[in-house]
Amino acid sequence: MTRIYVCRKCRKKYSLEQFKQSHFCPDCGTFLSARIVHRSRSPSRAITVTKPEPETDASRDKWLPKGYEVRKGQVKFIEEAAEALEHNKVFVGSAPCGIGKSLASLLSVLPRLGENKLLISFRTRSQLHIFLKELKGLRQNPLTVSFFSKQDMCPLRMRSGGSYYDFLEECRRLKKNCESNTKPMCKYYWNNQRKKREAEQLALDCAKKILDPKEAAYHMAKRGFCAYEALKRVLSKVDIFLGTYNYTFNPPIRQALLQSWGVDPSEVYLIVDEAHNIPNFARELLSDRMTQATIENALKETEKFEHQNLDQVRDYLNVLDNNVFRYIKKGLGKSNLRILDPQDIADRFLKWSGTSNEKAAEIFHEYGEHVKEKRQEVGSDRIFSYTHRVGDFVENFFQRIGDKYVHLIQKDWGERIYMEVKSLDGREITDPVLRQAKGSIVMSGFLSPPKVYRDLILRSKENVRLKEFDSPFPPENRMILAASDVSSRYEQRTEQMLKKWAKHIEAISLANRGNIAVFFTSYHLMNTILAHTDLDRTMIIEERKTRQQDVMQKLSRSNSNALFGVMGGKFSEGMDYPNNLLTCVATVGLPYATWNVYQKALIDYFDSQFPGKGRDYAYLTPAIFRLVQACGRVHRSAEDKGCIVMLDERVLRPSIRQLLPSYYQKEMRPVKNHAECGDNIMAFWEKHSSMF
Repeated sequence: MTRIYVCRKCRKKYSLEQFKQSHFCPDCGTFLSARIVHRSRSPSRAITVTKPEPETDASRDKWLPKGYEVRKGQVKFIEEAAEALEHNKVFVGSAPCGIGKSLASLLSVLPRLGENKLLISFRTRSQLHIFLKELKGLRQNPLTVSFFSKQDMCPLRMRSGGSYYDFLEECRRLKKNCESNTKPMCKYYWNNQRKKREAEQLALDCAKKILDPKEAAYHMAKRGFCAYEALKRVLSKVDIFLGTYNYTFNPPIRQALLQSWGVDPSEVYLIVDEAHNIPNFARELLSDRMTQATIENALKETEKFEHQNLDQVRDYLNVLDNNVFRYIKKGLGKSNLRILDPQDIADRFLKWSGTSNEKAAEIFHEYGEHVKEKRQEVGSDRIFSYTHRVGDFVENFFQRIGDKYVHLIQKDWGERIYMEVKSLDGREITDPVLRQAKGSIVMSGFLSPPKVYRDLILRSKENVRLKEFDSPFPPENRMILAASDVSSRYEQRTEQMLKKWAKHIEAISLANRGNIAVFFTSYHLMNTILAHTDLDRTMIIEERKTRQQDVMQKLSRSNSNALFGVMGGKFSEGMDYPNNLLTCVATVGLPYATWNVYQKALIDYFDSQFPGKGRDYAYLTPAIFRLVQACGRVHRSAEDKGCIVMLDERVLRPSIRQLLPSYYQKEMRPVKNHAECGDNIMAFWEKHSSMF
């Protein structure tokens, strides 16, 4: 019995010595797979066993970069995740910053990958680059492709000011013209078709080098090719794909990916990063909204494009514009949000139009397709049809009914009015994806308590492994305080309370060494408290137009700044402050979602699904997440030192304290007033005086 290495594509066989020289087939560039060969006495009767040799956890050392020392937290993560994968369980892990969960998740999967594939799902581009960096550093480099959106990778840089749908329609038209040799054409796609072998070889080269989408697009555009189309054509030869949540959870996009990849879901391992976003992302996929302006734009289309059903289209659009929207706006009154009864709207639409909403949606779609065809014929930059979009919404609004949905009319901060159908449960999307995969790792820097997130993405507790890891950073490098004399409870928001908060902020500013940040529950509360605050620091106040790069420059130039923003905003989530740019973060209040009819509907629905836990799941847990995310801006590496101060007595209550990360619960100290708060911070920095 011996081991050989087989190319998955051309099936050529290579020896161990050849494999050591290159892990890829010299002819086609495909990653070589290990095989066990049983030999009889006659060498000519060798039999190749197609099943890959099972890998053990110890084999992760074959993947590690030379000289890399695995951290203690990484070893624990790998052990927990690998055991879950071995027993076909979904692994849900809360792993704070510093554990190295990206590399740990890769080392949990890659040793057992075999002929299967790995799909890595992320929310932001910064998370993509973290994974690419880890993959490039491995001793073995599987063929890897990553995508942004098709428009982001387009070498023509088509930016007509239209929607993404417009771009897709225009791209489809140019490709079709290439196939029929009709102008206008996309020269890059034309080259892809005429020089397929060269395009595929370049795409495989990008996959070997593990280039990010922007690099791959630039590399291939220089040679006259479209990277998106070329990379899609070689996906069947690729081991790892990285893409945004849409590639994993959006059904048509996921299906297209799996088809190009040439695999079933059961042949794919799945890593989902920043998974705290998944419940809301899935609900948004099942939701839809439409403004009155969309209907008005659809009416303008009827002035340009003739059709046999034109009179009906106009009549139904006018009913929506003049009757339905007028009726629901009257019911909205002076409020910003109100629940609608879809059956009431359906009955009124039937009465006013003489037809059902189903028939109207069908006619809208038929006319919308006609509009798109006509625009395509004349080479219009905008292939999109507003009438078709109205048809989509009418269909979704009246078909998505039942206790999983809530129908709303809402006025946003710009005074726009829109109808909306919102999903209350995204598990019909997330559960099948995570369960059907060969193995799933769902992780984030904060999923506390993990069981809440398990319940929000999976229908059953069966075959799930939950794990919450402690922070790997030295406890002596941080101090966590909670003020017991202030509260953001509505009935306690008096002038006296505002002044107490201001005193705390002033005490923190005086005692702390280095830049500070203070994050509030709202812009209104921030501005109200700042009116009572006097600081001897440069104040940077978050506004809608404030740019992240400007703030980073100011923080880098001086350590006597005070940044003021809101929890859940652009400066308190998803933004790194490297090299200890912040040495203290204070939070004012608990960032609960705005209380309204939608929030109540969400709580009621979760109560029906998880008896007695509706408020925790829909209201409290998201607030704790935003709080901890804001506090986490201080400690981004093991060397960072700093203070965390939570200015709300409610975090000391057992019901809320138990939802905080375990190391918060262990280390959090109560302070009775602003003077004690300042004294603690001053004492902390005396211990770390060498830092300044």
